[in-house]
Amino acid sequence: MAKKAAKKSAKKAATKSYGKHTGHASHMCELVAKRQMDKVAAAAKDAKYLCHICGRAAAKSSSLCEPVEL
Repeated sequence: MAKKAAKKSAKKAATKSYGKHTGHASHMCELVAKRQMDKVAAAAKDAKYLCHICGRAAAKSSSLCEPVEL
């Protein structure tokens, strides 16, 4: 039973919700905070979306917390 609870807890942590959205670990603001600039550069190339919160730009809306199409 403890093994099942640990697995569920790990899954929940992986999809942790920040506010009203999930997947925050792969968003531009989090990547910048972790200084993963190679990933930031790749995500920003040919940007089509802008984050309404932080102003960062990305090619995919899934890379931003509140994307707005450019």
